[in-house]
Amino acid sequence: MRTTIHISRSIAVVAKITTAIVAIAMLLPLSAAWAQTSDLFISEYVEGSLNNKALEIFNGTADEIELSDYQILRYTNGATSPTIIPLDAHIMVPGSVYVIANAFADVQLLALAQQTSADLNFNGNDALVLSRGSLIVDSFGRVGEDPGVAWTCPGGTTINQTLRRMSSVCNGDTVVDDLFNPCLEYEFYSLDTFSGLGEHYSDCISVGTGHVVWNAIKAQYR
Repeated sequence: MRTTIHISRSIAVVAKITTAIVAIAMLLPLSAAWAQTSDLFISEYVEGSLNNKALEIFNGTADEIELSDYQILRYTNGATSPTIIPLDAHIMVPGSVYVIANAFADVQLLALAQQTSADLNFNGNDALVLSRGSLIVDSFGRVGEDPGVAWTCPGGTTINQTLRRMSSVCNGDTVVDDLFNPCLEYEFYSLDTFSGLGEHYSDCISVGTGHVVWNAIKAQYR
């Protein structure tokens, strides 16, 4: 009987200590914890009506990045020589996004853009590449291929839709001529959907520092 009581008390003590440790750990400041995204990547693609075209670029790294070191390359209708669209001087802090839109887009889309360019006039069958100098950091579509009207998959198409990068994607597609299946990395939204531009939720982003509560941690990782 005494042995049984002694074991029961020991279990209760261990349970209390474990509960206390968990409670303290949840109140301690958390240091930045990045799932090291290697570089910038395209987080949203808008192929809307008329001139409503836009790209959103996401900085999922732990560093500030100077955007003028990068450019967008547009390969029209299966071309292998691109139209080059330089990006403006802009410091992208970790976790931030940058939106570039067609210069003749609708007012509501232009209001969400930090940069405009008349050369950002792609359609659903044009490949797009994000590069830093000669280094490819991400691509959309397949360079050298004209898929006809668009690249399609069971979930959607690259024409007349907005495509948003899945939160689980942590790095860009650096192989520009591999097979392109947009369903593998993108979620599809209806024509002229702009509501997601200006923010990107990623599983690769830091929880941050300071005192946080569990609900805040979960919100960061949704």
